[in-house]
Amino acid sequence: MTARILRFALEDLRHAYGGRGTPGADPRHDTAPFRAFRAALLQAAARAATGPASLRFWWEGSYNGYWLAVSVDPPESLPGPFAGEACPVDDERLAPPRAGGYPLAAVAPGAWTLAREEDGAVFEAPFGAPAGHFGAPGVRRIA
Repeated sequence: MTARILRFALEDLRHAYGGRGTPGADPRHDTAPFRAFRAALLQAAARAATGPASLRFWWEGSYNGYWLAVSVDPPESLPGPFAGEACPVDDERLAPPRAGGYPLAAVAPGAWTLAREEDGAVFEAPFGAPAGHFGAPGVRRIA
């Protein structure tokens, strides 16, 4: 199975959405910037969709840099450069999606729905602080 995989640089995400954090919240745990990015990405995807698609996400990288990877399956359901509306796309490829990626959403022409677990929980990724953060960004399960 091949998916379209888009990668967004963590520093670009922090630059575009870091100011949307919850005042006073620890940026290592605050997912408000992720929620703002997710809404922008999914709105752009719904406008571009030509058919139904499933989106998943995960982190890629090392201490030299991190990317939020988002897979689109099937890849032909979201043609064109739609994602740049939400944040610049650092790179993109066609490849098998990473095993163990987190469910993000279902997208269709003009619509999107968050992927939820049976109890209604979703997965979100805090973007952390621009400096002083060592180690991979995490993913939180939000009930």
